[in-house]
Amino acid sequence: MSSIVSISSKDLVPNGFNNLYKYSFPASATFKDVEVAVLSISMYNSQFNIESAAYGNNTFKIEVPTAATVLVISITLKDGIYSYTDINRMIQTALINAGAYLIDSNGNNVFFVQLIENSTYYSAQVDVNPTPTAIGSYTMPPTGVYSSGGSGLPTTARVPRLIIDNSKFGEVIGYSSGQYPSFKDSGFISK
Repeated sequence: MSSIVSISSKDLVPNGFNNLYKYSFPASATFKDVEVAVLSISMYNSQFNIESAAYGNNTFKIEVPTAATVLVISITLKDGIYSYTDINRMIQTALINAGAYLIDSNGNNVFFVQLIENSTYYSAQVDVNPTPTAIGSYTMPPTGVYSSGGSGLPTTARVPRLIIDNSKFGEVIGYSSGQYPSFKDSGFISK
């Protein structure tokens, strides 16, 4: 016969180390010739991987091409637990706030830089696509750099770049300080 015993934080013995649990059975129990097995353990990570005061790893930049030259967008992450998807979402939010995106025919925002997880290499991957020089089938955002009132699309096809000027942030995503890609190119690049 098997029984499930659930041990949770309510069974924690306060010893200052969070490493001792005590379970009280609802009735007396005799244990003779029994085996115990762990069915599952859920341990949640509550340590921030981005923290400005402790690690100083919460800032980086994105460079987007414009008609005039480039626009450098500074991004500051709030302290928290971030996945690559979360960081990419913050990049997209900064691009929306700057108007450095376009809208496709289905009404979806189109970004020309993204940070994603590369599960094959257990690493972050930066993908960049050339920002178009003409509006084509896209729609401009209502405000910002690529809007009708902004500086406009680049005059030559160029890609946005991730700028890591904070080596501590670079450690989080596995990149050294620098610009990715390191040169202003006109084709799709994945680093």
